Amino acid sequence: MFIRCQTVHSGFTLAEVLITLGIIGVVAAMTMPSLIAKHQKQVTVTKLKKAVSTLQQAVTRSQAEYGDMSEWTFLQPGSDLSQNADAVRAEREAFIQDYIIKYMHVLKDCGMNNVNKCPDYKTTSIDKTSFVLNMSFGRMFITPDGTIYSVMTDNILETDDDGNSIPVSNGRLLFTIDLNGKSGPNIYGRDLFIMEVNSSSKKLAMFGAGVSREKLKNASGWGCNLKTSKRYYCGALIQQDGWQIMDDYLWK
Repeated sequence: MFIRCQTVHSGFTLAEVLITLGIIGVVAAMTMPSLIAKHQKQVTVTKLKKAVSTLQQAVTRSQAEYGDMSEWTFLQPGSDLSQNADAVRAEREAFIQDYIIKYMHVLKDCGMNNVNKCPDYKTTSIDKTSFVLNMSFGRMFITPDGTIYSVMTDNILETDDDGNSIPVSNGRLLFTIDLNGKSGPNIYGRDLFIMEVNSSSKKLAMFGAGVSREKLKNASGWGCNLKTSKRYYCGALIQQDGWQIMDDYLWK
C-alpha cells in the first residue's frame, strides 16, 4: 500500500503582511521621537560638560600662574556703562586676555565686539521669538570643536537723579557657551548655556549655581521654563541633577 505524503505550504497573506508592517510603522512613529530626544539630550550633556571643563581648566592653569582667583584683578562694579563703557570694556578685555583665553586652544578669536571677524546670527527663544544674539556684543572666540564662547559685561539698571535708567556694571562677566555654533537650534537651554564669574564670589560657576532646584526651574527671571526667553538657569539645573537632563526638564 502506498501512502502519499502531501507537503503543506503555509505563509502570510498579503493582507497579513501589510497589517504587520502597519503595526511596526505605528510603533516606530511612537518610539522614534523619544529615542531621538534621548540621544540629543545625551549629546548635549556631553558637549556641555566638555565646554565647562575647558573653561575650568583654563582657570586652573591661570591660577597656577597668577595665584588663586581671589587675588585676580576683577571688573569693578558700579561703573556707569553709559559714561565709562570704554573703560569697562578695557577691563573686561584685560581679564579675558590675561586669565582666560591664552590658556585655551582657540581656533578663531573674533576680538572685541566681534568687529565683523565672525558672523552674527540669531537665537530663537523657547516661544519661537527670534532676536539678535547678544553674544555678538562681547568677546567671542571659537574652539576647534566648533564651540563658540562669548564673554560679556553684565549690568544692572539704576535710576539717576533725573529719573533716567542707566546701565551700571555689577562686576560680573557672563560666559555664553554655544555648543554647536550656528548649527542651531540656538535656544537657551538646548545648545546655549551660561556661566559667570564675578567680583563677589570670585569663582567660575554655572549661572545659578547654588540656587534651589525649584527656583532653577520656576524662577520668572532666568528659570528653565516657558516664562523666560533667556533660560540662563538651565545649565545649573543640568549640573545639579548630576549632569543629566531629567524627564521634567523643558526640552523643545
